[in-house]
Amino acid sequence: MSDAHNNNMGPVRPADDEAKAVFHEVKQAVVDKLKHNDNVHNLHLLDDLKIIDTYKLVEYATEEVAYGINYFGKVEVDDDQYIHVRCHKSNDNKIDFYSILTEGTAIWSREEPLKYFID
Repeated sequence: MSDAHNNNMGPVRPADDEAKAVFHEVKQAVVDKLKHNDNVHNLHLLDDLKIIDTYKLVEYATEEVAYGINYFGKVEVDDDQYIHVRCHKSNDNKIDFYSILTEGTAIWSREEPLKYFID
């Protein structure tokens, strides 16, 4: 089983059409999860965003696993505000949203490196 210290995540690279399609497929689930976390935990992380009308993958990395490919992506949701999203594309091409990196915050800067995460 992979973890933050023992995984096969490849290098971070600029978004390409295939990765953009994968992350577009999970967009609604990502937005719903952000709103849910914000409301449940009273985080107010989305207060400045008002409405999420930007959702643009800027970079990503992959990890090949026996049952498909894990995708890790940095998604722009507003000017210089990014979220780190994890999703999975199975061997039969089914795409599922897994999680958003929420290590102290869910909103990251452009400079914050994309890294392996599970949560």
